[in-house]
Amino acid sequence: MKNSMVTVVLGAGLAMVAGCVGPGTSVRPDGRGAEVRGTATVVAGQARPLVAGPIRLLHANADGRAVPKFSRVWVISGAEDCRNGTPLDWDGASAVQIQKDEMLCVQTARSARVSWHGRALPVAGPTMVRQASLR
Repeated sequence: MKNSMVTVVLGAGLAMVAGCVGPGTSVRPDGRGAEVRGTATVVAGQARPLVAGPIRLLHANADGRAVPKFSRVWVISGAEDCRNGTPLDWDGASAVQIQKDEMLCVQTARSARVSWHGRALPVAGPTMVRQASLR
Protein backbone atom coordinates (compact mmCIF):
# COMPACT_ATOMS: atom_id res chain seq x y z
CA MET A 1 0.00 0.00 0.00
CA LYS A 2 2.80 2.40 0.90
CA ASN A 3 4.68 1.79 -2.41
CA SER A 4 1.54 2.34 -4.49
CA MET A 5 0.85 5.64 -2.67
CA VAL A 6 4.39 6.82 -3.36
CA THR A 7 3.97 5.86 -7.03
CA VAL A 8 0.70 7.82 -7.27
CA VAL A 9 2.23 10.91 -5.62
CA LEU A 10 5.35 10.77 -7.82
CA GLY A 11 3.22 10.27 -10.93
CA ALA A 12 1.05 13.26 -10.08
CA GLY A 13 4.12 15.38 -9.39
CA LEU A 14 5.71 14.44 -12.72
CA ALA A 15 2.47 15.22 -14.54
CA MET A 16 2.35 18.68 -12.95
CA VAL A 17 5.99 19.36 -13.83
CA ALA A 18 5.45 18.17 -17.40
CA GLY A 19 2.56 20.59 -17.71
CA CYS A 20 4.75 23.50 -16.57
CA VAL A 21 7.90 22.74 -18.54
CA GLY A 22 8.30 23.16 -22.26
CA PRO A 23 6.42 25.09 -24.88
CA GLY A 24 2.67 25.47 -25.01
CA THR A 25 0.94 25.40 -28.36
CA SER A 26 -2.37 26.40 -29.83
CA VAL A 27 -3.41 25.85 -33.44
CA ARG A 28 -4.47 28.90 -35.43
CA PRO A 29 -7.65 28.58 -37.48
CA ASP A 30 -6.17 30.61 -40.37
CA GLY A 31 -3.55 27.94 -41.13
CA ARG A 32 -0.55 30.18 -40.36
CA GLY A 33 0.99 27.62 -38.01
CA ALA A 34 0.66 26.84 -34.34
CA GLU A 35 1.40 29.57 -31.83
CA VAL A 36 4.20 28.36 -29.57
CA ARG A 37 5.41 29.89 -26.30
CA GLY A 38 8.04 28.79 -23.86
CA THR A 39 10.49 29.78 -21.14
CA ALA A 40 13.98 28.70 -20.17
CA THR A 41 16.07 29.36 -17.10
CA VAL A 42 19.57 30.48 -18.07
CA VAL A 43 22.46 30.31 -15.61
CA ALA A 44 24.82 33.30 -15.73
CA GLY A 45 27.45 32.94 -18.44
CA GLN A 46 26.22 29.57 -19.74
CA ALA A 47 24.71 29.15 -23.21
CA ARG A 48 21.70 26.87 -23.42
CA PRO A 49 19.23 25.76 -26.10
CA LEU A 50 16.11 27.89 -26.34
CA VAL A 51 14.12 26.49 -29.29
CA ALA A 52 14.64 24.23 -32.33
CA GLY A 53 13.41 24.94 -35.85
CA PRO A 54 11.57 25.14 -38.03
CA ILE A 55 9.99 28.10 -36.29
CA ARG A 56 9.48 31.82 -36.83
CA LEU A 57 10.27 33.54 -33.53
CA LEU A 58 8.24 36.68 -33.04
CA HIS A 59 9.95 37.88 -29.87
CA ALA A 60 12.05 36.84 -26.87
CA ASN A 61 12.91 38.66 -23.68
CA ALA A 62 14.67 38.11 -20.36
CA ASP A 63 13.47 39.12 -16.92
CA GLY A 64 15.32 41.72 -14.89
CA ARG A 65 18.23 43.57 -16.43
CA ALA A 66 19.70 40.52 -18.14
CA VAL A 67 20.39 41.18 -21.82
CA PRO A 68 20.17 37.96 -23.81
CA LYS A 69 22.72 37.09 -26.51
CA PHE A 70 21.49 34.68 -29.16
CA SER A 71 23.34 32.22 -31.38
CA ARG A 72 22.45 29.52 -33.93
CA VAL A 73 23.77 25.96 -33.98
CA TRP A 74 23.26 23.08 -36.37
CA VAL A 75 21.62 20.02 -34.87
CA ILE A 76 23.48 17.00 -36.21
CA SER A 77 22.35 13.50 -35.22
CA GLY A 78 20.34 14.95 -32.33
CA ALA A 79 23.41 16.59 -30.75
CA GLU A 80 23.86 20.31 -30.32
CA ASP A 81 26.54 22.39 -28.66
CA CYS A 82 25.51 25.91 -27.74
CA ARG A 83 29.05 26.81 -26.68
CA ASN A 84 30.18 26.97 -30.32
CA GLY A 85 27.17 28.67 -31.88
CA THR A 86 27.25 31.32 -34.58
CA PRO A 87 26.34 34.69 -33.01
CA LEU A 88 22.97 36.00 -34.15
CA ASP A 89 22.52 39.77 -34.25
CA TRP A 90 18.92 39.68 -33.02
CA ASP A 91 17.37 42.06 -30.51
CA GLY A 92 14.52 39.70 -29.59
CA ALA A 93 11.89 42.25 -30.64
CA SER A 94 11.60 41.55 -34.36
CA ALA A 95 10.87 38.26 -36.11
CA VAL A 96 13.61 35.77 -36.95
CA GLN A 97 13.33 32.39 -38.64
CA ILE A 98 15.08 29.27 -37.38
CA GLN A 99 15.32 26.56 -40.04
CA LYS A 100 14.94 22.81 -39.76
CA ASP A 101 18.08 21.26 -38.23
CA GLU A 102 18.93 24.56 -36.51
CA MET A 103 18.60 25.52 -32.88
CA LEU A 104 18.55 28.93 -31.24
CA CYS A 105 20.69 29.22 -28.14
CA VAL A 106 20.69 31.96 -25.51
CA GLN A 107 23.24 33.25 -23.01
CA THR A 108 22.97 35.98 -20.37
CA ALA A 109 25.54 37.66 -18.13
CA ARG A 110 23.21 37.24 -15.13
CA SER A 111 20.98 34.30 -14.33
CA ALA A 112 17.57 34.96 -15.83
CA ARG A 113 14.39 33.47 -17.18
CA VAL A 114 14.01 33.93 -20.94
CA SER A 115 10.50 33.83 -22.44
CA TRP A 116 9.79 33.47 -26.15
CA HIS A 117 6.86 33.41 -28.55
CA GLY A 118 6.83 32.06 -32.08
CA ARG A 119 4.89 30.37 -34.83
CA ALA A 120 5.70 26.82 -35.92
CA LEU A 121 6.55 26.43 -39.59
CA PRO A 122 5.61 23.43 -41.70
CA VAL A 123 8.36 20.91 -42.23
CA ALA A 124 9.09 20.56 -45.92
CA GLY A 125 9.00 16.98 -47.09
CA PRO A 126 11.65 15.42 -49.27
CA THR A 127 11.71 16.81 -52.77
CA MET A 128 11.13 14.37 -55.58
CA VAL A 129 13.27 14.70 -58.67
CA ARG A 130 11.20 13.92 -61.74
CA GLN A 131 12.93 12.48 -64.72
CA ALA A 132 11.65 12.26 -68.27
CA SER A 133 12.15 9.11 -70.24
CA LEU A 134 12.75 9.00 -73.98
CA ARG A 135 11.56 5.40 -74.36
